[in-house]
Order: sequence, then C-alpha cells, then structure tokens
Amino acid sequence: MRSKILMGLAALAFAGTAFAATDYPDGYTKCVQNTGATCSMSGTRNVALGKSGSFVYAVKTGSFACIGSAFPTNSYTTSAWCSYGATTSASSSSAATSSAAASSVASSAAASSKAASSAAASSAAASSTAAGSINMTIPAATATVTNSGTTTIPAGSTKSYGNQRIGVKNSVGNCTSEGQIPVFILEEGATLKDVIIAGGVNGSDGVHCKGSCTIQNVYWEDTCEDAASNLGAGSTMTVKNVIIAGATDKALQHNSKNSLTVLQDSYIADTGKVWRSCGNCTNNGGPRKLTLDNVKVGKAGSIAGANGNYGDVVKIRKLQIKGYKSGSPSVCVEYKGIEKNGSAESPKIGEKWNTSVCDVSTSDVTAY
Repeated sequence: MRSKILMGLAALAFAGTAFAATDYPDGYTKCVQNTGATCSMSGTRNVALGKSGSFVYAVKTGSFACIGSAFPTNSYTTSAWCSYGATTSASSSSAATSSAAASSVASSAAASSKAASSAAASSAAASSTAAGSINMTIPAATATVTNSGTTTIPAGSTKSYGNQRIGVKNSVGNCTSEGQIPVFILEEGATLKDVIIAGGVNGSDGVHCKGSCTIQNVYWEDTCEDAASNLGAGSTMTVKNVIIAGATDKALQHNSKNSLTVLQDSYIADTGKVWRSCGNCTNNGGPRKLTLDNVKVGKAGSIAGANGNYGDVVKIRKLQIKGYKSGSPSVCVEYKGIEKNGSAESPKIGEKWNTSVCDVSTSDVTAY
C-alpha cells in the first residue's frame, strides 16, 4: 500500500516573489531528485521541493535527505527536485516561513508573526519532543539499513537507533498481500525509540507489540501494511511523539483482547483509519480500548473504529483534524465485530458521540 506522503511544516512567505516555471525557484541552487538522496549544503537555508514552477518549502540546517516527508503537504514523485536558497539566520528563516501559507507566496505582518511561532515550535529536535508538543517533521535519516529479517527488541530493554532508516526485506514482495513480516517485534516491556521505518515495501508490517511496549519518536515515511499492531493480550501499547506520514488502510491495528492502545502527542498525516479494533479476527472478541490524547491528523477516512458488541471503548481528548467539519471525517465509528468468515467484513453501525463505546464529545475535536 502506497499513499501520499503528507507533512505540514512551512511554506515560503516573501511578498512579491515570482518563480520561473522551472524545477527550482529563482535564485535557488538545484540539488538532487526526490529519492531520499542527500542534498549537500551548509548553514541554515530555505529549501524547496518541486517541479515545473510549483514548490513547497522548509527550513533546513546542513545537508538533508531529499524526500517528500521532509516538506509540507505535497504529492511530488521522484521527478521532483530539491534546491536551496542563500544562507540565512535562524531568526530570518523563522520570520520568512508560515505553516499557514498556501502555494501562493503573498503574506502579511500577521502571517509573519504566526510563521515565527510555527518555526520556533518545530525547532526542537524530533528525538526529544517535549511532552504535550506535536512534532510534524520527520528528521533526516542518519543512515539506511535494510535487514534480511525481523529485528526483535528483547523484553524489558530499550533500543534507540539515532534516527536511522530501518527496513526489512519484504516477505511477500508487495504492500497488498497479507502475511508480511514486521520490521520490529517488541517483547514485553520493550521500548523502541528514534528510528525511521522505511517507506514502501521495505516498511513491510511495521512494528508488532507482543506485550506491553512503548513506541516513542518513531517515524513512518509511508506505511506498507500497518504502522504498528497491538498483539499482546492484557497489554498496553503506548505510542507517543510519533509521525505516521501515510497509511492507506490503517495506522494502528489492535488485535489483542483485554488490552489498551495509547496514542498521544503525535501526528498522523494521511490514513484510512487512525485506529481499528479487529472486526473479523479468528476467535474474535474484546474488549479492546483506545486512549487518544493530543493528536493531529491531516487527512483520514475515520479516526477510530470499535466493536461495541465486544465491549470496546474509545476515549478521545484534544484531537485536531485539518479542515474538520462535522462528519468529515467520522471520529468514532461503532461496528459489530464478527468471527472470521472468509472475506466477510464486520457491519458498520455508524458514528457515535458520548456513548459507552465512544467516549468523545464534539468539544474534544477541533479543526486546524
């Protein structure tokens, strides 16, 4: 499964600037194409990604990986190019950028003020995101590794990868077939930190939690099957300060019974569903619970899907959805879970508010 890699950081806001219809803005230096290759430069600069006169922008310091997820919302393919402008100070870069700026590059004093606060908020290192803040920028990979098999994080241990991009040789060779192996397995009490899960087929089935686990400062460039799966009966899977740039089907899969998934202080850029309790598993049942707190979502078909007949409970607080309007997308959707029976899907009951299944009020959800 492939999806658009969506990230929201900053767009250039210089009034009166005009671009020629080329693969790099006027005055910029063309660098490398959008393949994850390194764009070599020094200092802090405004950088661009685009082609044919259409660009998105960010502020980078030093060499960076030319990849769509390092830029605001875009759908550029590998035919797009990265380029960089003149060296600028951190303060002038902040004043020149605005997370609310559109592809037109006109701005006002009010927009510049908003840009300064937006850039300041994103300046914290992704690997040490402060509690309560939401990082929306995947860091540049420090290295890329594709393993021949799944890596297991042993029980009770913590593994930090220093923002390496890690993938695994896909067991089925595509992102549409079931039965893909995970990149990581976390055993009881394990913690996985500071790693970029490779996009595409080498992202395979992401992270499997076999017991209570913590997934922190982990970044999915583009989800192949699922980003993370809760598979430990009676356990808690805690997912915090993460970015999931794309997940066509769902981001978080919850299969284990009598268990909890906690998602907090995180950004989900584009997904079909943020979380889903398994609707048609073998020996299906529950309860399965989700606690979602302080999360931003760029685009989604729905946020959470729960099986009311199995006692599932979804608790949502401080959810922000880009351009949200009532019913678009659905926030908490109740289903009737079923036993696995061929390709049969669990029946959808509909979106619910303030029920025993959906512990969420309209005041818990805002647009940005």
